[in-house]
Amino acid sequence: MRDWKTVVKENLGILRMDVDQREEIISELAAHLEDLYQEHRTHGMSESMAFQLCLRQVAGGQRIARTIERTKEGIMNHRTKALWLPGLATLAAASILLVILQQVSSLHPKVFWVEGEVLGIDFRWLMLLPICGAAGAYLSRRAGGKSLTCMVAGMFPAIIMLGSFCLFFPVGLLERNSFISHHLLYMGLSVLDWTVLPASALFLGAAALAYQRRDRTGTHTAS
Repeated sequence: MRDWKTVVKENLGILRMDVDQREEIISELAAHLEDLYQEHRTHGMSESMAFQLCLRQVAGGQRIARTIERTKEGIMNHRTKALWLPGLATLAAASILLVILQQVSSLHPKVFWVEGEVLGIDFRWLMLLPICGAAGAYLSRRAGGKSLTCMVAGMFPAIIMLGSFCLFFPVGLLERNSFISHHLLYMGLSVLDWTVLPASALFLGAAALAYQRRDRTGTHTAS
């Protein structure tokens, strides 16, 4: 009589779950294979053919086990680990860096007067943003993110600002906001100041990490 538990263990592969869950899956599959084997033998099938047909069932068991394994990993799925968390870390780093520069630095943003309104461009912040972009891309890369995902995580602050402007402008125009309609040049330059320039700086840092390739040892090399 075959030891179906041993057969399942040898063909199921490694599962990242606790021992009790693994043993439960193995026992259920072993019982199923034993019943299936006896059914095939009852219908006159040879031992070798019945055994081979039962082995094919293990592949289905592998898929079920992998599904259970992924479910047991919890609510933090791949997208959360590779995109949202690195992106939020980039946003937090860029925001904190801006606050620190405004509080402790003796240098001040370059101020321009446009249509009677003040427009400030903080070149110090822009020069340091590549570090934030690189950090976000690195965190995404560590979590298994692909190149595009790493780029989005690294440029997350600029993407958030662009989304805010895309939401703010239509709402303001629909509400007939007089400031927007009378300061179109100023608003356009504000978009340039808070999205295009930061995006360019973040891109420089993120691209350096996002488009590296992994060698077989798991280290990163420039592509």
